[in-house]
Amino acid sequence: MRIIHDGSQFSGRQAVVALGMFDGVHIGHQALIRRAVALADALDAQSVVCTFDRHPLSVLCPERAPAPLLPLHENLKKFERLGAEWALVQAFTPEYGATPPEVFLRRLTAELRVAAIVVGENYTFGAGGRGDAALVRSLAPALGYRAVIVPPVMDGDVMCSSTHIRSLLARGETEHAQRLLMIAEDAI
Repeated sequence: MRIIHDGSQFSGRQAVVALGMFDGVHIGHQALIRRAVALADALDAQSVVCTFDRHPLSVLCPERAPAPLLPLHENLKKFERLGAEWALVQAFTPEYGATPPEVFLRRLTAELRVAAIVVGENYTFGAGGRGDAALVRSLAPALGYRAVIVPPVMDGDVMCSSTHIRSLLARGETEHAQRLLMIAEDAI
């Protein structure tokens, strides 16, 4: 897997992009990345996982920033195990956080020659978190990509999320949390 830090460094023909923070790469994240990898194969494109070098809240609101579930280098290893060909690790700065979501999508689609964007239903991005899955879907025709919205993966009756895993860890349910963070070998 190639790791880049700017979209202009992408040299692939076209990209299917998985967008998210991907902290810990839990089973919900894995479903999204697998979907992007499979779609890239089907479209003769390359799979790119886009994430950040740190949690956005660590820059925007440090007192509310959660501790990372895994360090970035471990998350990158998981991306590769899931079949991603590229990882775009964007430095999250206050300026980057102020980017309007429409500008972010226009820049991303141009730099990566995006064939498809894969996001979770609850994905938010851009200045003030104003961008969401609905915006990704609504801009798809104008920007020339296919939008794929992945439904949440459930852990019983709770949506699997990094917040859910942190809650499990806080309650001492480490084995349960570890199961949600494991990559099932038979699914690769």
